[in-house]
Amino acid sequence: MIRRACKTCGTMQDFRKLNEEERAAVRAEKKDPRHYVDNLWRCTVKGCLWYQPYLHTDGGGVLPERFKEEAAPAG
Repeated sequence: MIRRACKTCGTMQDFRKLNEEERAAVRAEKKDPRHYVDNLWRCTVKGCLWYQPYLHTDGGGVLPERFKEEAAPAG
């Protein structure tokens, strides 16, 4: 996990790498099966859908609503 500023939450939060299903959703949204998603991180606050590249918020986005109910991982 990393700690970054979340554009949606407006505060510093823990982020984790996108899982396989989330990466697939971003590729589908971008309509490009080759879109690079291995450097995308997601805010772990319950209900937050924001994801972004490792070093900046530019290039980030919002995951589909179906990911909203995911709780933050323990630990």
